Amino acid sequence: MIFDSHFHITSMQARGVDTSLPSSFFGLECGTEPGDADERIRLIGKRLDVMMSMGAGPWMLEKEESIDIIIENLKRDIDRFGADAIGECGFDKHWNYGTIEKQRELFFREIMLSKDLDLALIVHSRDADEELLSLSGYFDDRTIMHSFSSGPETAKKLLDKGAYLSFSGNVTYKANEHIRESAKYCPVDRLLFETDSPYLSPVPMRGKPNTPLYTEYTLEFISSLKGIDKDELRERVKYNFISVLKHSESVVKRDIVAL
Repeated sequence: MIFDSHFHITSMQARGVDTSLPSSFFGLECGTEPGDADERIRLIGKRLDVMMSMGAGPWMLEKEESIDIIIENLKRDIDRFGADAIGECGFDKHWNYGTIEKQRELFFREIMLSKDLDLALIVHSRDADEELLSLSGYFDDRTIMHSFSSGPETAKKLLDKGAYLSFSGNVTYKANEHIRESAKYCPVDRLLFETDSPYLSPVPMRGKPNTPLYTEYTLEFISSLKGIDKDELRERVKYNFISVLKHSESVVKRDIVAL
């Protein structure tokens, strides 16, 4: 079985990455903006072992739309298709989309939407630990910290709230000892891994567009880091993922899109 808790199939296609997934695949294809669901479903097809989230990341603030319109369009997608999770959504101070106040407002509205719909929350946070922790009182065991890139101090505070930490290929990069320390600290029952395809390819594939097939490199790296058999870790992480989402087959409607 190949497992990947976070990848982007339309971005993979845009970068010329093969979007076909092996029959043994299980994981989550993650939304980034309202209105993207039709094309994502066309690429995924009828496979219910591929979960789908619906979300609006902070980059949406670069568009000429109000937060009210962004949330209205996101709800319209969810009403039409359903969703297996909300996100990705959150903070990004690396690119400084909009203002931090606008990022906070958009993120908070998606947090509340996840609560209202009883869905898992997929959190994006880049260079924004302080802002992230300011909203951590709303996090719980339905929260996934996507592509976790902070140190163990922040990891501990998020784990204390019940959140899951998902590690991507950047845990393998030489400069990221702080991420490795977080992975070491993270209990196995709060651990996930992902590719974030087509981004963040793990060593030895760094520099190439990423694919869910490369999740095995990150799995092997973390299993070695934590001293756990990789097959045992894969099964444990799959169990964790199902526990967060509370279901093992996608609820997203596929039959209303021409496949």
